[in-house]
Amino acid sequence: MSGFAQRTHGPDDVAFIYSSWMKSYRASEPHMASDDYYSLQRLRIDRLIAKHGVLVVYPEGRNRVIAAWACLDLAREAVAHYVYVQREYRGRGIARILLTGRTSLTHWTPAVETLVRHGFRYRPHLLDVAK
Repeated sequence: MSGFAQRTHGPDDVAFIYSSWMKSYRASEPHMASDDYYSLQRLRIDRLIAKHGVLVVYPEGRNRVIAAWACLDLAREAVAHYVYVQREYRGRGIARILLTGRTSLTHWTPAVETLVRHGFRYRPHLLDVAK
């Protein structure tokens, strides 16, 4: 990931992680009322972040700028819960590097359609399996 570095998320990152996760995933749940969607996602995100944390990718020398982030299952190395790359950083292979060694995804997004064609498995039930 030339030109980028990684760190664990901090308190200053949390608002952006929640906002980008909820907004980018919203279209995947069109049947849900907004109040229900945001309540459910907030609980789900709270649990996943508390359990697994978030890996933040930033441009080298600019560690307060979030280029991308990933919530990866630490107990099950093959599982990624969510990966988000800011629009201006897409197409640089950041998500591909974050997903190296992962084979299962728990959230469906338009990007997952492409990943499934490349051998990833969509496994939403893993969200509710305690590990």
